[in-house]
Amino acid sequence: MAIKRVEVDRRDCQLYRNYLKRGGFISASYLSVSGLDAVRLKKLAVQGKLDAVRCAIGKSVRWYYSEKQAELAHLRGEA
Repeated sequence: MAIKRVEVDRRDCQLYRNYLKRGGFISASYLSVSGLDAVRLKKLAVQGKLDAVRCAIGKSVRWYYSEKQAELAHLRGEA
């Protein structure tokens, strides 16, 4: 999957965020607080090694990563 690009408006933002959580994706800000490097995660997604969703909400852009893949990348020392 690599990177999926999605545009939602503010009304649908919360619904889509919940949809991503149920699908096993977690926000980059949460992963960053947990000790993972968001810049490295983005590089892995661009390389196709990690599934990610780029969610544009108006002018704001938020990244969501596959939680399992991000944890495995962290354990391997890639993130």
